[in-house]
Amino acid sequence: MPQSNNLDGGRELAKIKAERPFDGSLWQRTIDAINRLAKNAGVGAVGELPAPPPVDGIDIKGTFAGSTVTVPGELLHWTIQHNAPLQRGIQYVTEIDTDPSFSNPHSFDHGCSRSGFAMLPTLDDNGDQLTYYMRVIAQYHGSAPTTPTVHGGVLGPIGIQMTGTTQMSLLPSQTSGTAKPGQGGQALGKVASRSQVSSTKRVLKQVVK
Repeated sequence: MPQSNNLDGGRELAKIKAERPFDGSLWQRTIDAINRLAKNAGVGAVGELPAPPPVDGIDIKGTFAGSTVTVPGELLHWTIQHNAPLQRGIQYVTEIDTDPSFSNPHSFDHGCSRSGFAMLPTLDDNGDQLTYYMRVIAQYHGSAPTTPTVHGGVLGPIGIQMTGTTQMSLLPSQTSGTAKPGQGGQALGKVASRSQVSSTKRVLKQVVK
């Protein structure tokens, strides 16, 4: 954790130590405990932590051909490569969308795990093949999120297709954390809190046979 995010007793603590050694010892141990607690929680004792380094890459179980990965079935399995120095408390969020620009991403919160599993439909409501795209964000609880790492890297998003019979279009995403619906790439959130979001009513249609 950078020194700037640690609590420091400064000149005041030095003065207390000089004039009242027992009080100074107690204050020093209290400050040290606060800094250890913040580090273990993945937050800064003073201010916000810098974002961790971006994820290095994403591996998906499937067969790669052309610009598409074909998954054997409808269970998507992926792992995250993150080789940078890290501290305890690192969190990962994967976003999956049917749009390569990630205009409506669905979030999968891994916590600390670098493995992910998701059941995804092969076809939309009209019976057309769905193509998915993936990116991953890392974040500490007390930091900003990283720049998303896209599956495909500098070559651009690589499509992912399932091989099954499930026919179902996805609902609009509500994203994650303090992000508002439609705001992707934020993982736990770029802000600590947000204002209330205006609710919209959803009409559920019941099919009567």
